[in-house]
Amino acid sequence: MTLLAIVRLTLRELASKATMYILAGISTVVLIGTAFAVSASQTDAGSLVTMFGQPLMEVPIPQDALVHFVRQMQAGLAGGLFTGIMLFGVFATAGIVPDMLERGTVDLYLSKPIARWELLLGKYLGGVAAIGVNILYFLVGAWLVFGMRTGVWDPTLMLTALIMIFMFGCLFGLVTFIGTWTRNTATTIVLTFLFLFIIEGPLLAHRESTLFRLSENTIYRTVIDGLFYLFPQISGMQAGAAAQLSGQTDIDWKPFLQAFLSGTAFFLGGAVLLKKRDF
Repeated sequence: MTLLAIVRLTLRELASKATMYILAGISTVVLIGTAFAVSASQTDAGSLVTMFGQPLMEVPIPQDALVHFVRQMQAGLAGGLFTGIMLFGVFATAGIVPDMLERGTVDLYLSKPIARWELLLGKYLGGVAAIGVNILYFLVGAWLVFGMRTGVWDPTLMLTALIMIFMFGCLFGLVTFIGTWTRNTATTIVLTFLFLFIIEGPLLAHRESTLFRLSENTIYRTVIDGLFYLFPQISGMQAGAAAQLSGQTDIDWKPFLQAFLSGTAFFLGGAVLLKKRDF
């Protein structure tokens, strides 16, 4: 059994899950709704952008400002997609490793001529590829919709798709580690959501205004800072992706590098756990 075979098998397993179809269905509904809702008509003074037939601006938008305006609308859609990916994507892929480690299944995998780290890598790549397909489907579809309805064919949205796949890949390194550690799908989902919606965003990313207020102790604050740099900085990457899509040039790319290193470290940690575990 090869690494590519593990990836293909993982993709087939995920394709059978209802969550993947729900995610694709939601994307389709949003794209169809956007296609019917958004339009732009040309006038001598510029472009008149409407939403459900109602003008979004009282006066036509000059052509040089139309691209920026459309980018703002696309950023809103991309932000909604990111939230959906975090919810449904994690929910759909969190069981990849725990299912693999079930008694009987793991025995079958380990009987094949493939290293344990390759097995885990194949599962990881399969999960990222499955979510990546959904991201590309939505954002390429959004690019086509906005291009046909507004006349703005801005390739920035394509770069955003690649960035969003990268972001999920960093997060999935953590999910892979938790799944290897706990060997339980429900626990993996709960711990990942706890990190995303309580620990990383509201607490660690804004630790100066939250956790630091609990104590001025240097050791305490050093530990909090250590946790901030230990885990993937999802909020920082999300802000960077939104800024990039909006056309800003002063983007902080440090969270992307940190998240890459963190996601890689967590994946390697999962590989070490898998290597040392007896089945």
